[in-house]
Amino acid sequence: MKRIYKKNIWMNQRESDELKRKSQAACLSEAEFIRQLVMGYTPVTMPDEKFFRTMDIVRELADKIDAVAMKADNSVDMIAVMTEAKKWRMLQNAIEMEFLRPKRGDG
Repeated sequence: MKRIYKKNIWMNQRESDELKRKSQAACLSEAEFIRQLVMGYTPVTMPDEKFFRTMDIVRELADKIDAVAMKADNSVDMIAVMTEAKKWRMLQNAIEMEFLRPKRGDG
């Protein structure tokens, strides 16, 4: 999307510091942070490294379940185990969506 309109705003020191702190916490530039707010989204603060390590553990668990499925003796067991791995991946996806995606506000 081509942006052709420039907006300048005046802030006091406290407001400027808050904008900087909140945009950094969301891993966004100040401009993108403001754009998301204008479009009705509430940018989320990025979780700490512990969150991402935990998501890696869930991903590894699903991979290990898939590996077990490949060693199954019959296709019924294989499908059942792969279905379980899919559930773990869906759980991981749902958690990441909840914690990493901006929330749509009323605005």
